[in-house]
Amino acid sequence: MGSDPTRDPEAEREERPQHRVVLPAFRIARFPMTVAEYACFVQATGHRRPKRWNLLGRVVDWPTQLRRPEHPVVMVSWHDATAYAAWLARLTGHPWRLPTEAEWEKAARWDAAAGAAWIYPWGDAFDATRCNTQGSGIGATTPVGSYPAGASPCGAQDMAGNVWEWTNSRYGRYPYRSTDGREASSSSNRHVRIMRGGGFGAASVAVRCAWRGRDAPTATADSCGIRLTCAAPSW
Repeated sequence: MGSDPTRDPEAEREERPQHRVVLPAFRIARFPMTVAEYACFVQATGHRRPKRWNLLGRVVDWPTQLRRPEHPVVMVSWHDATAYAAWLARLTGHPWRLPTEAEWEKAARWDAAAGAAWIYPWGDAFDATRCNTQGSGIGATTPVGSYPAGASPCGAQDMAGNVWEWTNSRYGRYPYRSTDGREASSSSNRHVRIMRGGGFGAASVAVRCAWRGRDAPTATADSCGIRLTCAAPSW
């Protein structure tokens, strides 16, 4: 977990020191949550609809999102994401939740067959054809799964670019320790939360698997989305 500056010249201070983290088995969604999935939650629970985004003439509102059901849902806060996860857990009887940043990073870069943690999901060199980023020039989200060649070793897609993805983790310095309070369930707005993956407007440096974005749990943006994880089944 994290970056080694001798191997990755773009390694940030917050990504150091690189260290080994061992995690229990878990499952993670292959794609970011879509508008169609989130719309089911809004309709079933009456949860507030995603807010309107209007910046520099770019407008994204809920009716606009509903016209693109196969795109990742955006304009969702950390609180919205955790509310969805709790609803889905009650509905299915499975412990769905937001991933920790350690789980997210493992799913994005760890190649068990090679025994290596890649800088990008597909390897150590950036490739603009494998992800929706600033270099793509699209300037908006794309349908989930549009870049199958950019899948991570475990098969998760869109983990570089398209939308930022909330994790459960509060920001904390490395090395990562799940027991130091950063994974506490408190929903206090005083603690910023980690976001991973970069978005459609991110530069290549920010879609590296080790990059650590962060924001207030109330924050929303037109490139801010959700990916869920779940404990591995016991059978």
